[in-house]
Amino acid sequence: MTQALQELEAQLRDLNIKLSEAKQKEKQAALAAFKEQVELLGITQQEVLSALGYIVQRKRKAPAKYYDPTTGRSWSGRGPRPKWLEGKDLDTLLVERAAKTWWPGDDQG
Repeated sequence: MTQALQELEAQLRDLNIKLSEAKQKEKQAALAAFKEQVELLGITQQEVLSALGYIVQRKRKAPAKYYDPTTGRSWSGRGPRPKWLEGKDLDTLLVERAAKTWWPGDDQG
């Protein structure tokens, strides 16, 4: 190997070491700033992990729209109709909604 190539490889090693050290310093500075913001705003570990995509929120199960009191089965109305509903009138199996909330000024009785 020639003298020039050996010198260039030595320079490259030195530059790679300097680059690695600079990246490490930047990383530490960014983490310190992040930690300061997390503490200042009171962000929880759960919120950080969720924001970074490490924790995925599960979808809520849809509430039952139809209910068969004889079998105890229910269906949200989403997706294909279950076999237990075949031949039955859906209107008779509708889950009653919560009572209407009362607002001041409503005269309902």
